[in-house]
Amino acid sequence: MEAANANWNDDRLDRFEERVDRRFEQLDKRFDKLDSRIEAQGAHFDARFDALQQAMVITLASILVAFVGLFATVNF
Repeated sequence: MEAANANWNDDRLDRFEERVDRRFEQLDKRFDKLDSRIEAQGAHFDARFDALQQAMVITLASILVAFVGLFATVNF
């Protein structure tokens, strides 16, 4: 009787293992999709950051030109 119970439990554990493996395969696929989306968002973020940095450099250059013009106007 104990051998039948052990065999029955082993079969259940084997089926459980197969279901867990299938679930993890599905989870891996979902993580792969998520990774590709995150990489795409990272590229988009880099482009926006580069545009912001360019705008800041242009603003700083404009402010410096304005101060040089003001200084030249006051001293001459």
